[in-house]
Amino acid sequence: MISTMKSKFDTFQIIPSIRRLSDLEAALNSQSEIVLLTEAHIANLKDLVKLAHQKNKLVLVNLELVGGFGKDQTGIKLMKNYYQVDGVMSTDQSKLNLARHNGLFTIQRFFLHDSRALDTSMRLLQSSSVDAAELLPAKISIDFIETIRQVTAIPLFAGGFIHDTKMIEVIQAAGFNGMTVSDKALW
Repeated sequence: MISTMKSKFDTFQIIPSIRRLSDLEAALNSQSEIVLLTEAHIANLKDLVKLAHQKNKLVLVNLELVGGFGKDQTGIKLMKNYYQVDGVMSTDQSKLNLARHNGLFTIQRFFLHDSRALDTSMRLLQSSSVDAAELLPAKISIDFIETIRQVTAIPLFAGGFIHDTKMIEVIQAAGFNGMTVSDKALW
């Protein structure tokens, strides 16, 4: 599954971030090959993943936002084996290591709110074994992608406060492999 997900980032990907389940249909009917479920929980995740897979979409979940799961080895195995999730996002490197060990595609999230956060992010990326990274917010991340590319070659995504198609063009031109966005008008 990891190689299938990685191959998607040979071209720029706009990844719908589903904050309201009422937006799921729009995401499933979009051209995106991947969806991020941020309003999923233990009771609806299996059905949501099944719907996405029926539309040939790969499914990511945010470990901090998915409800009802222990974020331990058992919870990660359940997400992979029973719920059929394709990949996970998190700020927690130890959770991502568990997920990667269990065959899930992993994306580490970094919030670049000051120079200390940037330094920490770069240090973590140098030693990390995650498959990709999301840099937030997008407007700030654009300014630092070249710096971050000096320490890692993994796919990089921008996220947060993306409001228009001009911003998409700027993100793509900056060299990101994709972006996550909750505004369904941009899917």
